[in-house]
Amino acid sequence: MSMLGRSLESFVFALALLRITGRKSLSQLNYFDFFTVGVVANLFSKYISDPSQGREIFLAPVAIAAADVLASRLAIKSNLARQLLEGGPVIFIKDGKILEGNIAKMHYNVAEVLAALRYKGVYNLDEVEFAILEVDGTISVLKKPQSSPLTPQDMNIPSYYEGLPSIIIKEGRVLADNLRKNKLCTNWLTNKLKELGIKDISQVFLASLAPDGSLYVDLKGN
Repeated sequence: MSMLGRSLESFVFALALLRITGRKSLSQLNYFDFFTVGVVANLFSKYISDPSQGREIFLAPVAIAAADVLASRLAIKSNLARQLLEGGPVIFIKDGKILEGNIAKMHYNVAEVLAALRYKGVYNLDEVEFAILEVDGTISVLKKPQSSPLTPQDMNIPSYYEGLPSIIIKEGRVLADNLRKNKLCTNWLTNKLKELGIKDISQVFLASLAPDGSLYVDLKGN
């Protein structure tokens, strides 16, 4: 089989493995996931580049993916397994004080801690109530109440649910299901577009309906 055929075969097989193991963003991968991705990628690379490799090489990615799924299920069902496979969050600042023992566990130095805080918009340690290294490697920061920005609740200002906009036209095509979910019809949409001077739905690149009933329209070529 040619290299092109092997590449396509590997692509299809990789898609199947991704569907089995589930979708995760890079920030959600734990150490075991990174190991799995690295090993599987190396095996696929060997299969594509080495004509002497047979399809039996796919057994290894299947076994590794199965182990990854099993480890993920164990982590969901068992706190002990989750602790062993993923570790736990580490508090490295408490009440404005750096916990030196914990940043040593994180393999961070002071400069890296300060840089991580700056990414979160924190330049003064006194502002921090807690800073935590999460299991996916991201940093969470809880500021002290006196350093937190005011919210409408703090000022006794009423706030309202905003919700998510609903896409009703995409690339000139009406998404009828979304119209029905909003208890609207095509006639309503046509009239609304006419009010905006739009006579042909095919001219619309994107139209979305906000929870308050307002319609956002973006025309093709704009």
